[in-house]
This record gives sequence, structure tokens and C-alpha cells, in this order.
Amino acid sequence: MAVVIWILLSLLAAAAVLVLVSSRSDEDGPWRTFRRGWKARRDPDPEQAAAARAASAAPVDLSLADFLRATASEGDGYLNPDDLVENVRHATERATAVVRPRRGRELHRTSR
Repeated sequence: MAVVIWILLSLLAAAAVLVLVSSRSDEDGPWRTFRRGWKARRDPDPEQAAAARAASAAPVDLSLADFLRATASEGDGYLNPDDLVENVRHATERATAVVRPRRGRELHRTSR
């Protein structure tokens, strides 16, 4: 019997939380929103009717090769190989450049 009471109390608490959250996020309130949704089931607005028609449309079977052929774009790709070669060459030059300390100045490590 105690288990049934705890289940009922938890369901009531969950319902109260849902009502509080929905009343803060909606200007009309939870009950008006519920009634408007219930009415929309019988008399849907044009957007809902269009969405229902789109959802009930037959799926299109298309192979991956046909899809890629149909959506292929002409022209340069995203990466141009010549630009990549030039960027790699510049990066290599910068990475291989040796920075030499000035004479008379030695690097000292500070110990803590």
C-alpha cells in the first residue's frame, strides 16, 4: 500500500512541475494551450495540414551513386592542390628557420 501512495505522490509532483514549467514559458497558460491543441486535432490550420501531407508522401528510393551524380558541382574543389603545396612550403621554411640567441646573452633557467 505504501508503494502505491509513493507512486501517486511522485506522479502528482511530476504533473505539478510540468504545469509550473509550461505556465512560465507560455503566455496563454497550460490549460488554454491544451484546449487549443485538442481543437487543432479536429480542425488543423493550413500549416499543420501541409506538414501532414508532406509526412505522408511516399519516400524516394535513390542510390548513393545517383545522389552524388545529381548533386555534383562543377568547378574547383574546396582545396586547391597548388595552394596546399605553397602553404606546406611556407610552413616548412618557418619551421626550419633557426633563431640564434645574441652573443653575450645566455639563456638562464630560473629555479623555483
